[in-house]
Amino acid sequence: MPRHISVHFLRDDLHPKNTISYFFREAVRRIWVSKRSSFVAVAMICVSLMIVGAFLLIAENLERAAATAEGRSRVSIFLDPEATPQQIAAVGAALAANPHLAARHFVSKDEAMQRFRAYFPNLSGIVGELGENPLPASFECDVPPAVVQSPAFQREAASVRTLPGVEQVQFDWEWVERLKRLINLVNVVGIVAGGLLAVAAAFTIANVIRLTMMLYREEIEIMRLVGATERIIRGPFLIEGLLQGTIGGVAAVALLFLLFELTRRLLVPSTSLLWGFLFAGFLPWEKIVGLIAGGMLAGWFGSWLSVRERPAEET
Repeated sequence: MPRHISVHFLRDDLHPKNTISYFFREAVRRIWVSKRSSFVAVAMICVSLMIVGAFLLIAENLERAAATAEGRSRVSIFLDPEATPQQIAAVGAALAANPHLAARHFVSKDEAMQRFRAYFPNLSGIVGELGENPLPASFECDVPPAVVQSPAFQREAASVRTLPGVEQVQFDWEWVERLKRLINLVNVVGIVAGGLLAVAAAFTIANVIRLTMMLYREEIEIMRLVGATERIIRGPFLIEGLLQGTIGGVAAVALLFLLFELTRRLLVPSTSLLWGFLFAGFLPWEKIVGLIAGGMLAGWFGSWLSVRERPAEET
């Protein structure tokens, strides 16, 4: 038995605070002694949770974009590139006569090009090589979501499509629905991929704990000889896995936040559409706590796997 462990710590009836304190001291000591193998376990937890966190972060920002778009529903009436000024004026008059489409904004081809360059700065050079502006002019009308999805409004939109000079009528809520399906897919892929890696990390922790138990075999046998209970023997190993998972979870959140901020500040232009969708904000605190809790659970589960069959009793 190591010199720093007193015999009264081996009894099962000591004060709970002293027991927990002993568990944590022993767990920290063993992590430090086996720091190389512990680093592998922590790194596995960190990588798996970073992957889950990355998918959650993408889904979170896409959900914010979808929620913003759901608060309003825009109808875009794209004009034929060959439309005459008279036809454009007639379309504007027809929209003004409709109470649902009267709040309209005309977007010229030049304004459409300016938006495209702002949203997709990396593609602006390609568009410039075309020689002429390929983007159509349009009318944008903000319509309440409850109105735009009604059958009566669908008939009104169908009549707008028949106007001379109109090429297409597009509803924003259609891409919002597609975006929601994408969000669900991102969440599922992230959870499945991260879950598989978390299971692998748990087994890695289990092997690390088994290795630690082998290193402390003589100490454990002496503790049993002097009357230590299984709870006292196994407790530090369970806390060791729990601490490894906690460290991995905290490291995953910290690294994910660092990469998020570096990407947002250094790589992505603040005016691009991608920035607005994917880098609007970091994860909410509930999901941060969930990631760290997931690391703690994986660490505890891995350590539980290693001690449940009492491998330390083997001779």
